[in-house]
Amino acid sequence: MEYSLKVAPGSVKCFDGLGEGAHWDAEKEELLYVDLTGQAVFLYVPKSKECYRLQIDDGWVPAVVPVRGEAQKYLISIGRTLNVMEWDGMSERAATLKTVHTVDQDAPTINWLNDGKCDSSGRFWTGTIGPYSFETGKADPNLGTLYCLGNDGKLTGHLSGIDFSNGLTWSPDNCTMYYNDSYSTKLAAFDFDVTDGSLFKTLTNFQKFVFFNIYIFFNYSKKGNRRIVFDFEANNTAGFPDGMTTDSDGNLWISMFSGEGVIKVDPKVGKQIGCVKIPTKRATCPTFGGKNLEILYVTTAGAFMPTEKASDIGPDAGALFQVENIGVKGCSQGGVSYAGNNSLHDFVAKSE
Repeated sequence: MEYSLKVAPGSVKCFDGLGEGAHWDAEKEELLYVDLTGQAVFLYVPKSKECYRLQIDDGWVPAVVPVRGEAQKYLISIGRTLNVMEWDGMSERAATLKTVHTVDQDAPTINWLNDGKCDSSGRFWTGTIGPYSFETGKADPNLGTLYCLGNDGKLTGHLSGIDFSNGLTWSPDNCTMYYNDSYSTKLAAFDFDVTDGSLFKTLTNFQKFVFFNIYIFFNYSKKGNRRIVFDFEANNTAGFPDGMTTDSDGNLWISMFSGEGVIKVDPKVGKQIGCVKIPTKRATCPTFGGKNLEILYVTTAGAFMPTEKASDIGPDAGALFQVENIGVKGCSQGGVSYAGNNSLHDFVAKSE
């Protein structure tokens, strides 16, 4: 696979942080990404080669997406909270920041949210992780939950017992959801019903009710209709699966943290069919962007671990990369905005 790769001109590096959460806004032709541990949001404008940085004081920032129909409103996760933010896209501080949900309040530990994105109907999906140790580079296992923030503003837990919640993406026909629990080293797929956000698409409503409650009764609810479509360990794929996205052919592009870069996987046959090598072993999140969704943008992490040095992980660690001439486009919708704008207003009003 021939391609050209460079640091996105004018983008800002996360030198001592963890670049993540790449989201392409096709309407504005802008790219959003975050520095998770550096607690910042970036808005990158490829046309002008400008990049604006927003500082967040309240905690780690794993994901941000626009709110549909609201030019300066964003849904942003901070720590273990989901928030609605008003930002003009250029200022160093948000105009307003209000919490709409706090997750895992009954957990025995203080968990934190990680990767998140919207399905084609505009629901926001995100998962949690247990306490993380910078000394070991590990999080406490089995403490995470995969959540969905519906367009009605309500938050629903779908999968429990997650070790390290990470990348999400969907098939072009919206019938399959793919999900990375990084420590499992396996790529999971679920039948998906885009009309109601259910992971039990093949069942009738009555069957869904019975099946789901039987799972809860036997403590198997964390499995859902999960099936494995690619085993990273069995295929000797270096690194841990992180963020991912889907191309128009239905193939998956998966960032491999501590691996070679972004691998291309055909989920129909369970095989790796390509790789974009990134000049740092810290690839975190890919997304397709550009006017025709022909550019693959890839965020990376800098030297965010206390024991790391930039020289150990590459001179461009923490950079935003753009990859061109890869011979495929992203799915037609690009990044999807959160569609529950009215419900967010209602939830914010209730909390005030």
